[in-house]
Amino acid sequence: MIQTLCKSGPVTRIAIDLDGVIWRGTELIAGSDAAIHALVEAGHDVVFCTNHAQSPAMKLAALSEFGMNGLAVVTAAQAAAACCTPEQTVLILGDQSLSEVFRAAGIAAVNVDDLPADGPAPRVDMVVVGAYSVWDRSRIALAADAIRSGASFLATNDDSTFPASSPIGPRILPGNGSLIAAIAAATGVKAQVAGKPHSAMAQVLFEHFGGIDIVVGDKPETDGELATRMGAEFALVLSGVTAEADLPVQPSPTYVGANLAQIVEMILAEDANLPRRGGLPR
Repeated sequence: MIQTLCKSGPVTRIAIDLDGVIWRGTELIAGSDAAIHALVEAGHDVVFCTNHAQSPAMKLAALSEFGMNGLAVVTAAQAAAACCTPEQTVLILGDQSLSEVFRAAGIAAVNVDDLPADGPAPRVDMVVVGAYSVWDRSRIALAADAIRSGASFLATNDDSTFPASSPIGPRILPGNGSLIAAIAAATGVKAQVAGKPHSAMAQVLFEHFGGIDIVVGDKPETDGELATRMGAEFALVLSGVTAEADLPVQPSPTYVGANLAQIVEMILAEDANLPRRGGLPR
């Protein structure tokens, strides 16, 4: 039984998305690094929370390259691993660091990239799909084969889109949810989802950090719904997937800004009146 941890002190705990908020692809979104430093210097708790299912170590290394150090990261990889037990065997269709998160949790995991592309698929208890950038049809078929052979199907997240950058400017790429939909169509099996806004991610956040007061992100359907689940305020940035033309959105955000820098200006402007009510996730 998890005990409710409601914040009542002078510190606000803020969960901040990465893709579309801190960066797009490999490019830093202007002012996001300074905004994080301003929050920390004001004495607030910052935890990054991303549906991109690489390991926290990889995200911390990327943050460090932009001068953001000593902060905490929770990824959908941890949420997915929390849905499994050490007794289960897992086939990973995704980043190698996702496999490492499972192994660190004591779960036997093999990555499709370590298998012959033409099969056969191994007998496993579960197939986990997330942060797979290659989209190799033969290896995707290994995951589908394992599901058709009886493995359960777990998605790290079901974001249909992914904000990225390119030489021609910002782009919106197909996200993990698009790959999940393809595998579901090929197998007739619907995936369980671990990441934002679902309960597994909320539980991981709560167990590691307690109550969350504000969730900052670029997607109402993930970040906004996570805020609702955790009893937090929602701050929407327009530097990722959601554009000004998409407004209004649901859940309705408390704050809307062009980017994280604008959001943080709003937050710090009303510092004394910030919510401190993070509690047990629903």
